[in-house]
Formats: sequence, structure tokens, C-alpha cells
Amino acid sequence: MKLGAFVAKEVREVMPATILFLGLFHMIALTKAVALGDYSRSALRATTATVGALIVAKAILVVEALPISRRFAHHRALHILWKTLLFGTVALLFRFVEELIELAAKQGGVVAATKVLFHEISWPLFWVLALWVLGGLLFYTLASELVPAVGAEKVKDIFFGTGSRCSSR
Repeated sequence: MKLGAFVAKEVREVMPATILFLGLFHMIALTKAVALGDYSRSALRATTATVGALIVAKAILVVEALPISRRFAHHRALHILWKTLLFGTVALLFRFVEELIELAAKQGGVVAATKVLFHEISWPLFWVLALWVLGGLLFYTLASELVPAVGAEKVKDIFFGTGSRCSSR
């Protein structure tokens, strides 16, 4: 496979997750800034949200490639919940690393930041934001499993078609 074709394939695969998580992470960054009353670092938050969306989207592709992601494939509801849990674990790790990076900048290193992490972090805010991420992951997993099952053309027709089939029910 040529390099250009490989890159194009990777971009096509990562695009839906990137778009979803780009919007979600920017909403989370805005929520966090408003909740903490910290409006001074909006450019840093936007950059972190964008990079975070790219990392989580690529992590989703990596998790999808692992055999463990196909566990419970015979039962669609369990499979969706299982993949959401796997994706959630990866996203939760990202959130911890994001908090660790912010603290490392303040504390002068990762070791000092790790010591402070569990004392300085706003745990209620952290878990509320984690729930938003988990909800986004569930939405993504539902869509990524149901669109192939129903058929991409049928989904396009349902959302963007003339609606003649929808009104005949």
C-alpha cells in the first residue's frame, strides 16, 4: 500500500471520532473554565482540547484493532457497553494525564505534580466531566455499531432524505 493511500485511509477512519470529540472536549474545556472561574488560559485549553480529541480518536482506532474489543460481539448491547468501557478507560487515562500536565507546569515536574494531583484536583468537577466524556463515548459507540448494522445509505436517507419512507409508518 502506498503511503498516500495509507494516510488517506487513516484520516477517513479517524475523522468521525475526531469531529465528535473535538466538539465534546471544547465544550468540556469551556465548562471547566466557567466552573473554575478561570478564563485566563483559553488558548491553552483550546489547544489541549484539540490535541485531546486527536489522541482519543486515535486511541479509539487502536482499541478497535485489539482482539479484546471484539469480546461480546455476538450480543450487540453488551458489545456496545464493553467497547464504551474500553474507550472510557482510555479517555479517563487521558484526563488524568491532562491534569498531570497542567500540574507539572505549576509544580516544576511530573514527580511533584503526582504528589499534588490527588490533593489539588477538584474531584466533583473531574467526575462530572468524566461522565460527559463517557456519554460522548457511548454515543460514538452506538453510532459506530448501529450505522453498519442498519446501513450507511439507510441512515443517510433517514436523516437527509425526503422523509417519504419515514412518514409511511
